[in-house]
Amino acid sequence: MEDRDLLFYTYDLRGTLENTLKNAFSEIDSYQADYLLNVSTEDLLEHLYDKYAGEYLELHTDKIELCDHGETTSKINDYGRTINIKSNYFVFAIPFTGDKNLFLCKASTFTFNPPSGRVVGNELHLTFSKRDYDGDALKQALNREVETIEKHVEWVRRDVEQYNTNLKSKLLTRLNERKAKLLKDKGLLSALGIPIRQRDGAPQTYMAPVKRKRIPTAKPTASKEAFAPEPELQFEVYEQILNTLRNMVLVMERSPRAFSNMGEEDLRTHFLVQLNGQYEGQATGETFNYEGKTDILIRVDGKNVFIAECKFWRGPKALKSTIDQLLGYLSWRDTKAAILLFNRNKDFSVVLSQIPTVLETHPNFKRHIHHSRETEFRSVIYNNTDKNRELVVTILAFDIPEITS
Repeated sequence: MEDRDLLFYTYDLRGTLENTLKNAFSEIDSYQADYLLNVSTEDLLEHLYDKYAGEYLELHTDKIELCDHGETTSKINDYGRTINIKSNYFVFAIPFTGDKNLFLCKASTFTFNPPSGRVVGNELHLTFSKRDYDGDALKQALNREVETIEKHVEWVRRDVEQYNTNLKSKLLTRLNERKAKLLKDKGLLSALGIPIRQRDGAPQTYMAPVKRKRIPTAKPTASKEAFAPEPELQFEVYEQILNTLRNMVLVMERSPRAFSNMGEEDLRTHFLVQLNGQYEGQATGETFNYEGKTDILIRVDGKNVFIAECKFWRGPKALKSTIDQLLGYLSWRDTKAAILLFNRNKDFSVVLSQIPTVLETHPNFKRHIHHSRETEFRSVIYNNTDKNRELVVTILAFDIPEITS
């Protein structure tokens, strides 16, 4: 006959989750500068979230089984006399999934009369002792106990869900704060103009003593070379450039006859004239040029930070080749790019439905970025040799009917 322990009683769940978050912060704070500044923040964020997110408990009450039963003897003190009383015991097993340690944690909502049971592997065992042969009474007692346990499981789930809901934003804030500090440190050390000796045996990561059942995504790797800041186009400027391109296409959509005979090179020149007129000579030194097979680009200190390609829709395979072409122009960190995709006399709805699939099936695809425009698609793809060298690609699709007469 198995003993029963108090459930949802031993540890405070909120405190346990707060300690888990502190361990995550400690890991972030322990990363060396060159690792954290070189690695993809999104990839590292996913790894940390998977590692430190709380698990949920789920009871599979539809699979309850009677796993043991028999006769037992209880000793009772009757006015100084010891009396042995025989009774029958019944052990019911309820399978569960999730972190078994949660059975020991008290949620923020609780009662002062918690249920009891014993965790055995991936099962929760409930033991009942009966001196009579009333099966209905035994079943009712089991149902009451299961109902009470399910109530506590729900309270635990609410606390874990609240923790998980806020976890990613808290991790991202800590990562950004840590990276900002490290960038300032880099600037200060660089200003000294004195060589810096690398410490021997400096740890690259902190291994928190947390036992997890979940298998998290692998910790992303990063270049071991010293971090050096690179030109970066901010998203605000990126959107301004894209809006200029959108406005130019709007002119084309409203006056299709004037552009009906233009090929890709003519369209490219059409955009370059407008872009150079708006951006050339800016204080940042960003200049639009036509160079080689690259349609439109911004160069800063000899590096490409924005690239755009003008293409007519010729099917999914051609679009994939265009993405491959952009990868060939990729420079370092948060490079921004755009594909202006023109549709002529094709079913535009079908074209739009195929674009996300092309992006998602590309071997270098990493993730989508939410974008509210129904004819635009934004994703992150990575360099062929380094997953941390990311390219933000926005595909702007436009329907420009060809004038036939």
